[in-house]
Amino acid sequence: MNRALDRAPEAFGVDPWKARIDRVFARAIALPLFLAVGLLALLLADTVYNSFSVQVVRADEGPGQTYPFRLSADEILRRELLAREYTGEEVQFMLQDPTERRVLFLQNRVELMWLTHEGPLRYVVTGLRDDRVADFSLVEGLRRWEELKAGLGEGERLVLNPWLDQSFLTRTPSRSPLTAGIGVAVLGSIWVLSLALLIAIPVGIGTAILLEEYLREGTWNRILEVNLRNLAGVPSIVYGLLGLALFVRGLGLGPSILAASMTLALLAIPVIVVTAREALRAVPESLRQAAFALGATRRQVVFRVVFPAALPGMVTGVILAAARLIGEAAPLLLVGAAAFVPFMPTGPMSEYTVIPVQIYLWISMNIPEFHRVAAAGILVMLMVLSGLYALALYLRNRFRREW
Repeated sequence: MNRALDRAPEAFGVDPWKARIDRVFARAIALPLFLAVGLLALLLADTVYNSFSVQVVRADEGPGQTYPFRLSADEILRRELLAREYTGEEVQFMLQDPTERRVLFLQNRVELMWLTHEGPLRYVVTGLRDDRVADFSLVEGLRRWEELKAGLGEGERLVLNPWLDQSFLTRTPSRSPLTAGIGVAVLGSIWVLSLALLIAIPVGIGTAILLEEYLREGTWNRILEVNLRNLAGVPSIVYGLLGLALFVRGLGLGPSILAASMTLALLAIPVIVVTAREALRAVPESLRQAAFALGATRRQVVFRVVFPAALPGMVTGVILAAARLIGEAAPLLLVGAAAFVPFMPTGPMSEYTVIPVQIYLWISMNIPEFHRVAAAGILVMLMVLSGLYALALYLRNRFRREW
């Protein structure tokens, strides 16, 4: 009886050694995945940790005081200017005149600190010429908080500084890390990405419809398909060289937003074509045949039956292409993206910078605080990418159809 049981797995076609090898192989595949996820989580945690610091800052003018949470930015600046011994008339003029007000907010950063020597959640005003006395990591700064608080001198303040805050998202770049912001890079990325998609979407989706619905068979279809798949795998730096030769120098556009958008559009078109063709192929052939049987023309079948059914897949592909474009830095550096742009772009021919290039500039700076500013910029970029991927996943699940 026992011998029969021992031979039972072999009798039913189950080899114990093969099953054991399968389990070992499955674990060997899962191990690199878990390791990669763990390393990514560690990298993200390190970036978040570096975006906080404890600082002692000495005000260039005034007593370096903090302000209650309930006050508005105008009221905070009014009190700060009065503390710097400006007269009431001068303060009123600076806050009401549009030019003076703009300069005032550019030179003074009003930000909410989580913890200060005067209490939690208080505003501080940081000027361009304020001096950083000391900068500590989050753990070390909190451990030595009382010691640092007791050693504050005149005009100095102790703060727990979250480098990523509302003012960081809206301010222009600065030579001082205390007042630097990513607002210009965010607006530049919006300009470049919007124009690139405006160019790439009609060309990419139109090409996909042409190849999948009108040129399904033939030499042209095979030639274009091979070239498009090859172009989708070309390194982005090659597109940067092409954009430099064709748009920046050939067409005389210079280092402008339009040249950058056209370069990124070339990078996005093959990706959009491939994803759009897959979405069109997912539409059952029976829908086309039913429409033709009812007397519809090819144009009506394509644009009233097939295209609406494939649209969710196309939109998902466009969003994924946009997520790739927003993280590109190499081609934009070649076509003239400036590392330091102190003003907001106003049109397609403006000088510009984008989020990856701005982060690259901060990381390359010698001042340690700029590395914390770069960590905050990386978090902004990760949030944008996460939002795009989440939107693509939502649209895919929301409008997915089972044929």
